[in-house]
Amino acid sequence: MSKKFKLSASLFGHSLDVRSVVVTNNNSIISGSRDKTAKFWTPNRIDTGYTPIQTFRDQKNFVIAVLYLEPTSEYPDGLVITGGNDNTIYVYKPSEPFATFTLKEHTNAVSCFSKYSTSNNNAFLSGSWDCSAKLWTLGNSTSTVTFSGHLAAIWSIIQLADSRIVTASADKTIGIWSSEGARLNSLTGHTDCVRGLVDLSELHQFVSVANDATIRVWSYAGESQGVLYGHTNYIYSIARCKSAGENCFVTSDEDRTVRFWQNGENIETIQLPAQSVWSVACLSNGDIVTGSSDGVVRVFTQNESRYADEATLNKFNEEVEALTRQSTQEIGGYKISDLPGKEALYDPGRKAGQMKMIREGTGVVAYTWVEDGDKSHWEKVGDVLGSTDKTNQDKTMYEGKAYDFVFSVDVEDGKPPLKLPYNKGDDPYQAAHNFLAKNFLPASYLEQVVDFILKNTQEKYVPPSTEYVDPFTGGSRYTPSTGNNSQDFAGRNFDPFTGGSSYSTSATQAKQTVSSSTISSQVSKFFPINTYRTFEMGDSNVILVKLKEFNEKTGDSQSPPVNEHYLVELVKLCNGPPDDPNAFDTLFKLLEWPDEIVFPVVDVIRMAVRFKKNNEIIATANSGSLLRKLLSFINENCNIINNVIVALRTLSNLLMHEFGEDLVFEHRFDVVENITALGPLNKNGQIALSTLLLNLCVASLKKRDDLGISVLADVIPDILTKLSDPESQFRSYVALGTLLSSPQSAEVKAKVKSNVGFISALESHVLSGQGDLEEKRRNCASQVQEILNLSF
Repeated sequence: MSKKFKLSASLFGHSLDVRSVVVTNNNSIISGSRDKTAKFWTPNRIDTGYTPIQTFRDQKNFVIAVLYLEPTSEYPDGLVITGGNDNTIYVYKPSEPFATFTLKEHTNAVSCFSKYSTSNNNAFLSGSWDCSAKLWTLGNSTSTVTFSGHLAAIWSIIQLADSRIVTASADKTIGIWSSEGARLNSLTGHTDCVRGLVDLSELHQFVSVANDATIRVWSYAGESQGVLYGHTNYIYSIARCKSAGENCFVTSDEDRTVRFWQNGENIETIQLPAQSVWSVACLSNGDIVTGSSDGVVRVFTQNESRYADEATLNKFNEEVEALTRQSTQEIGGYKISDLPGKEALYDPGRKAGQMKMIREGTGVVAYTWVEDGDKSHWEKVGDVLGSTDKTNQDKTMYEGKAYDFVFSVDVEDGKPPLKLPYNKGDDPYQAAHNFLAKNFLPASYLEQVVDFILKNTQEKYVPPSTEYVDPFTGGSRYTPSTGNNSQDFAGRNFDPFTGGSSYSTSATQAKQTVSSSTISSQVSKFFPINTYRTFEMGDSNVILVKLKEFNEKTGDSQSPPVNEHYLVELVKLCNGPPDDPNAFDTLFKLLEWPDEIVFPVVDVIRMAVRFKKNNEIIATANSGSLLRKLLSFINENCNIINNVIVALRTLSNLLMHEFGEDLVFEHRFDVVENITALGPLNKNGQIALSTLLLNLCVASLKKRDDLGISVLADVIPDILTKLSDPESQFRSYVALGTLLSSPQSAEVKAKVKSNVGFISALESHVLSGQGDLEEKRRNCASQVQEILNLSF
């Protein structure tokens, strides 16, 4: 029986994710990273380690793919090839840091390479997010063949032993091509993006891996030969292990593992201390090389003579165990294992005071960005406390803590229920008070909530989601009435945009006030807010017209536009769950349209997620891939204003229901980081931005996210000073007022008062105002001024 794989070496040098690794025949390694560099590593001949002999820096953006062409008479040292998000291919001699050739034909990120067998070995294949693949022969300034027909990005390309080309695409299909570029076959079976391919030439088979967590074996004739299971998340990479036999390969994925497969069986699983194992390769000596999200290249071996020393092995095992434990822990609902490692500190901050939570060892540490000219740096704030082990099966987890009971209380139709947590032995009055204060509910309900707790905790078990008694009505659901009680219940939940409450826009309700120990006795008619503000307006017929127009621009003879029937079914999502569930497949397919024309697709999502079922399906599809797409539209590199606006509006609407709310909350720091880097926006963009900030405040308060509240208290004053639209400024003041009315008001107040630029803007807004919009802004700003105890 073969020995287990153990760590042989860890190669440090990249500052961000290692997205691609390949190897040479003499067991050297080439790695490509999000830090915009590729590195050439050779065995150091002293121990099991490697030495970086060259760094290639021409790529202007992330390096996604690397390739090595073995030596020829023309290039005796071989060639290193890199491709990335700048759409460019660079070809290097290993001894030179600057490219010998630069190839520019792809119109989107270059995502994959592979060798192409010819008589001189100076040819290779490339694949791109522009949905095309190309064959290149060095010496020619242009590609010799283009493979077109996929509807989404190409993630892998290989040449079979019979010279045919195989491509794997995000459109969930595998393409088979002649060497002249003709599409011979299209294989279906995977239910998500196909990420990797490998040729088992001796068996006349090839293997594919995908985001659907499956491995599929195919005959050269295109017939399915079986499906292999074992991974639990996206599979990113696959590589052939020729030294272990004709039917042996390794795979890597998003579940922190590398799996070793032989004759269709998962022989061994290697765990890594990194969330994403982006790439895997096999050396000729049987060792396995990995590139992962922590920026480290690692080598694993079965040969005892190449095992790392005991101290290194122990440290590696401790890191794996720590990450395994952290996968069951949370801080304020944020999974510790999902936080970045210290490699994230290589990225400079976007502004002074920006916060980052970093996973270090067995805990989490908060850092803040300190602006100091050339000496700007991330400064450690301290350990972040509050992580809770979720493996306690006798408790119910809520916001990172374990409780004996977590009751669900419905307070409004169509809105998520409020959670009332309680532990045996707690003071029921304190628990009831905390519940009312957190949700800005009237203090007059204190006795009813206490009675509810005492009644329901007499039972040994109370289900967390059903079979409860509502503390306000004694029934299973609260339905607001039109009488005084509904006005009292609405309490402080007034709509700042209409002047009315959530339930009515009547003027009398807008004057209602509720006292609470957590807020000022002088009640604001504008804040605090405890429900999300959304973007409801939209005409599905107008969107359909625009989709049809753009649809005609996307196709060609080999990849025709989407049938208009599917577009008609798609826009039905705007008005509720569709009759045809395939509408969701069409939605995510069209979401891969070029950035210049994709905004009506995102607008469909914006309207669709207002409905709970749509929200659930869209938010959970492809492990929340929508969020990553939206983030790509709200960053400093996005100059398409339509995309920015619809992305901001969609993020606000996602929060309406629990699935979208969980998705946005999980990535709230990424969202905040991106929006702080946005350039100037027009009026619609400013309104979308300020509304999203307000909703993030509501989410942070709802989930008792202390760190999120602290970050927003830093960010909102800065953003407010850059806004020029009175309505957007008003909404930002509502957001600040909501934070200042929270239990964390002292910390928020200190942060806001220390922002000199904001205080100057506040004074200007308090002392000026003409017209209804500016008058509304002035009144709200004045109430913020009163809470801050400032005089102008």
